[in-house]
Amino acid sequence: MESPISRREFVARGVATAAAVAGAGCVASEPRAGRAPGPARVVVAGAGLAGLAAAWELARRGHAVTVLEARDRPGGRVHTLRDGWDDGLYVEAGAVFVPEDHFHTVGYARELGVALVPAGGRRGGGARYFVGGRAVTLRPGAPAAWPLALRPDEAGMSPGALLARYLDPVLDRLGDPRHPAWPGDEAMALDGVSLGELLRRQGASPAAVALVRLGYLDEWGDGVDACSALFLLRDRALRGLGGAVYRVEGGTDRLPRAMAARLGDRIRYGAAVREVEHGPGGVRVGYDRGGARESVSADFLVCAIPFATLRAVRVTPELSPGKRRVVRGLRATSVSRVYLQMRRRPWDAAGAAVPTDLPVMHAVDATAGQGGERGILEAFVTGPNARRVAGMEPDARLRFALEAAERIHPGARRAFEHGASVCWDADPWALGDYAWFAPGEMREFLPHLASPEGRIHFAGDHTSAWPGWMQGALASGIRAADEVHAAASAPG
Repeated sequence: MESPISRREFVARGVATAAAVAGAGCVASEPRAGRAPGPARVVVAGAGLAGLAAAWELARRGHAVTVLEARDRPGGRVHTLRDGWDDGLYVEAGAVFVPEDHFHTVGYARELGVALVPAGGRRGGGARYFVGGRAVTLRPGAPAAWPLALRPDEAGMSPGALLARYLDPVLDRLGDPRHPAWPGDEAMALDGVSLGELLRRQGASPAAVALVRLGYLDEWGDGVDACSALFLLRDRALRGLGGAVYRVEGGTDRLPRAMAARLGDRIRYGAAVREVEHGPGGVRVGYDRGGARESVSADFLVCAIPFATLRAVRVTPELSPGKRRVVRGLRATSVSRVYLQMRRRPWDAAGAAVPTDLPVMHAVDATAGQGGERGILEAFVTGPNARRVAGMEPDARLRFALEAAERIHPGARRAFEHGASVCWDADPWALGDYAWFAPGEMREFLPHLASPEGRIHFAGDHTSAWPGWMQGALASGIRAADEVHAAASAPG
């Protein structure tokens, strides 16, 4: 097996290498005892993108698939909110962006005839920030006037330039996160510290750390001082060196809905998995549906539900100790999103994607690309502040977001009409949003995240190299389908 490669080599290899690696390193479970190799009966728990991808790949290889989904819709945390807004507007409660090198997402969209269009209003950066109580605009070729006590050698630098100064030397030693041999010892050592501590060790001043954490980096978990440096560096490395970013035309939910339409009545909605029995001869899955307990037996199970909800499922016999530790311990980022419909868009002239040092981390035009005078401003919040928002009454969430919106975009209060909010911690089938790792947890959890347990295989963006991305969910579903197909095709 070849050694992990440098970041520059990793970027240069591009999509072709990623596609090859995505199918490598699959671990097959036991073949079906007492039966000849051939089509298998497979239950898929969860109709998010991971479960849909696993089900579709298995179905087109001839396997008999049943999908159990607790919600009344497909998509999981890919969820477009269409009701309650005027002028046909809609907003995303979950996934929004599709980088051009996310080959699984782009590939399924093309196959299913789901159009991708250039994204606007992307979170995580841009030309305008709100820091220290005032707006700061970045202009090409001009130093930024930050109201922060940066050192003279840092003064005027953009957040991107500061990140490049302090993290790119580390990224060049990181290796290729998509490679089966990753992480090597040098990379794994970075799991022992938080990213905030690593930035300080690399020479960043406290003010520089405060600046670069604005927006994207602090979107993960409880922020840069709580997250493993290796975890956040992996995501930064996988973002490559830039490139076009797209969104799904007409709403992100068009992608899972198109996948679900192909699967048809193989999906049973309103079916909440409650118990799993597994052994050498197959699996039995008990689920609640319509107030009654039902069950289905199969040769294999693909478990594509979040570990936070899997904790409440009774599994007999118990999972292995390593798998139990990761199911109990894997953390999900707290995310709250508050949406404010405005009769006009007061942010048009100044720009909409604004990272801030307020409890509202981003003020974003959630309706970028949608026509009309009205618009919807999204207040995006993660970590402890998201948990605080989740504990508020709905009207208090709107007041919280509107107060921040008025500071960032004067006139927002006068333009406000009505709003809504989504708090993923409160969703019983998610119990949080995307996965994150504290220092030391990647070393402990990585060997067990995706490993099968007998006839049970695991999918979900949390089991992939792309947690929080549609690419990760789809890649994990394809991997799980490959594992099941290999096991079903093996001699008895």
